[in-house]
Amino acid sequence: MASGNIYLYGEAHGVAEILDKEFELWSQYYHNEGMRHLFVELSYFTAEYLNVWMQSDNDDILDEIYEDWKGTRIYNPDTKTFYKQIKSECPETIFHGTDVGHQYDSTGSRYLAYLETNGLTGSKEHILTKGAIQQGRRYYKEYDNEYRENKMTENFIREFDKLGNESIMGIYGSAHTVLDGIAYGTKSLPCMANQLRARYGENIFSENLAD
Repeated sequence: MASGNIYLYGEAHGVAEILDKEFELWSQYYHNEGMRHLFVELSYFTAEYLNVWMQSDNDDILDEIYEDWKGTRIYNPDTKTFYKQIKSECPETIFHGTDVGHQYDSTGSRYLAYLETNGLTGSKEHILTKGAIQQGRRYYKEYDNEYRENKMTENFIREFDKLGNESIMGIYGSAHTVLDGIAYGTKSLPCMANQLRARYGENIFSENLAD
């Protein structure tokens, strides 16, 4: 089990003032604490594709991902600015997406094709991408909030426990980040942060930026 700290920040999605605060916080952790791992409420394959974009010399991948977000609350220029700021000022950032496979038929299919084109069929990334796509299909079949919250927690633990003693910052909708909270759309299921606290105890901290 990982022994680093988890700093969670709850947001309302796509709000400029909150995005500015999140960038300020990440910049401080990045430059002052040496953090490199940023957990986000995106699918595994979306974050991995953003990591490819971070190493590229243009914004083509970001532009494609952004268009896939059409119809969601993060489809606004402020979100795009947030990611461009990170690429410019915190270039060694590694994104970790721990949500179920949203945009599985657009971003998911494109990232799968990218892996296959680059000889990575059967790789860990390929297997996890296919798994995330299955999670997305399963979630959207019934919009099962309990399933999603549990998978978000499970995916988070998988990504965090790979990091050993590294500390991370995480950005999620505030419904997922209350340490004693109940998952949105459920009667009694502990939310992601509540489930993580049961595992990591005093190593997890949470602040709601949407208040």
